[in-house]
Formats: sequence, C-alpha cells, structure tokens
Amino acid sequence: MSLRLKGFLAFIAAITLFQAGLGFWQWQRLGEKQAFISGIAAAAQAPPKALGEARLWDRVTVTGRFAHERTSYVRTSRPEPKPGPKTGRALQGSGFGVFVMTPFITRLCAADGKCALVNIYVNRGFLPTRADGRLPPFDRPTEPVTLTGFLRPDETPGLFPPHNDPQRQVWFFRSTGEMARQTGLPGAETAEGASAAYARFIDLQAAPDAVDPPHGVEVEAFLAAIPNNHFQYALTWWGLALTNVVGLTFFLASRRRRGTSAL
Repeated sequence: MSLRLKGFLAFIAAITLFQAGLGFWQWQRLGEKQAFISGIAAAAQAPPKALGEARLWDRVTVTGRFAHERTSYVRTSRPEPKPGPKTGRALQGSGFGVFVMTPFITRLCAADGKCALVNIYVNRGFLPTRADGRLPPFDRPTEPVTLTGFLRPDETPGLFPPHNDPQRQVWFFRSTGEMARQTGLPGAETAEGASAAYARFIDLQAAPDAVDPPHGVEVEAFLAAIPNNHFQYALTWWGLALTNVVGLTFFLASRRRRGTSAL
C-alpha cells in the first residue's frame, strides 16, 4: 500500500469519524432540547410564579404599569398566530411588522420580604405594520394591569447583518439591555448595570379573548417557535459519514478488481 493511499484512507477515516461524532452530538442535543421544551410545557401548566421567585423560562405573573413612552419596536417578518386551535390556525396579518417591547414598572420582592420597584421589558406581541410601514393605532393601557407570561433571556445579535442601531432606534433583536440604555431606564447607565437588570424580559401570554394586536403569544405558538432540528441534523451527519464508507468501499473494491496501485 502506497504512502499516498495510506494518507487518503487516514483522511477519509478522520472525516468520517468527525461527521459521525457530530451526529452523536446532535442526537445528544436533541434529548436536551426535548427536555427543555418539556420543562417549558410543564411550566405553562403550573401556576405562574412571582417574579422574585422565577427562573428563566418560568411562567410569571406581575402587576404594575407600562411605560409606553419608552417602547421599542423590533422589526420582524414572522407574524404571530392568532389564539386558537392548532388545526386550521390562521395567521394574524402577514408580511412585516414589529414586536412591541415596552418597559413594565412592577414590584420585585425578595425572600426576606424586602421589595423594590423595578423595570422589566414586556414583549406585548406582534403588531403588523401598514403598507407604508407606519404603525397602526393600538391599545396603551395607563391603569395598573396584571400580566402573565414567560420569563426569557434577552436576545444577542449575531455576527452577520442585520444589526441593531440604537442611535436610530432601529431594532432587529430583542436586546433589552441595549434598549434600556438607549431609553435611559434606571440602572442601565452602564453596560454592567443593563446586563444585570435588563438581561431578561417577559413574553406576554395571550388572553383567551384577545383579538386586537398586539395581544401576546399563545403557549402553543410559543413552544412551536422554539427551534428543534437536531434530529434532522443528526441524520444528515450520519448520512454523510455513511456516504464516505460506501464510497470508500466501492473505491477499494474497484481498485482491487483492476489490480492497480494508483493512489
């Protein structure tokens, strides 16, 4: 066996093992993601927690007031479904719109009983924009309200465009730390303060009788929006590894029949 052939076989073996390893890693991620989604589904069925007792992805209930004057609008082309049954669910609007991200002033109480007023962003849901790009009128309650929703981490922009432009108040990601700094919310004067106080927000849960947007998100749509493609990814990597094995088998069989020492 020539040195070139040995090198070629070693290369194919390394690539195949790497691809197979990625397949097993995706299979492991599948189990983790299924457990993650199951945990959120269980939280959706459990009574909501107080904000001071909740962890990320718990369902929480808060009472307070919206600070509408400091609302940020996150551009999106993914309309949220209307509340309704899974089968035949119609989309509310189509095309482009925004997520309405409004600070919510509420009381946060610690385990020792001490309470303080805090601001936390609430994603009120999807609001479709008009053909000219302008926002339609929507409800802005000024009285105290009680909300229920999912506590989730803020979004981090990726390496590739589009990017947030806080100076122009153009948002593509729900980066609540940046929003808090841009609007001058208490505790957001520094990056450290914003990351600590505004590193999470609440996805408002839609009320059963909600009709006019924005009306939050329904639990079913919330769960369906969590990406879970690890099974397909695992099959893809294993398929590539199998292709290498099959191709190499045919190559070696053909080489043996020809009795050649090429490569």
